[in-house]
Amino acid sequence: MSERQSSPAESPLVHLIRPPREAAEGPRPGLLMLHGRGADELDLFGLADALDPRLLVISARAPFPLGPGYHWYELVQIGEPDNTTFFQSLGLLERFVEDSLQRYQVDPRRLYLLGFSQGAMMAGALTLSHPSWIAGSILLSGYLPLDTGLPVDREHLAGEPFFVAHGTRDTVVPIQLGRGTEEFLSQVGADLTYREYSIAHQISLEEMEDFGAWLSGLLDEQEGAGEGERRP
Repeated sequence: MSERQSSPAESPLVHLIRPPREAAEGPRPGLLMLHGRGADELDLFGLADALDPRLLVISARAPFPLGPGYHWYELVQIGEPDNTTFFQSLGLLERFVEDSLQRYQVDPRRLYLLGFSQGAMMAGALTLSHPSWIAGSILLSGYLPLDTGLPVDREHLAGEPFFVAHGTRDTVVPIQLGRGTEEFLSQVGADLTYREYSIAHQISLEEMEDFGAWLSGLLDEQEGAGEGERRP
């Protein structure tokens, strides 16, 4: 069962939630989904039931209308966002995370991100600037906004878990941008899992199984370390 939350007075972003399918006491791990350009909060939400049942899943809608869907920022060109709309969205996401942690009793030490395309860029931006907020990030078919002036907390990115994946036949966001993400995260010492798939600008079943297993593995490790305790 899902629930739509849509009042701007109550939350910075329209969103859907799916409660955990596995009951547990106390704060629960949360997964924030961020869709791609021209889609909406329903786009990735269909994956929720295929992912770990311990997760409370939140799927957020980007703030700017684009045709029948929405986007996170205006495009100057592929790989280059308009800084004004990009930073507006990032500010809304920062407020949304703070709001959601409290509203839905998400364990702040176990908040994960899943982004596709533009959503991967926003998920990456949030993690690069606030790595201590995020327990792990799944970035699919996107890139990192390294030329926007984004403040990057390099000191605390070492050991930060990332699952990064890209399609070798992607003609929307070229594979070179995915490989650039791999190179940067390797340089800063992130705990990086990088995968390439013979697909276009999409999510394949194999890819979903891989990042689903990666995410469950992180949850298992953190529970074993003591109810989501983060690294120092």
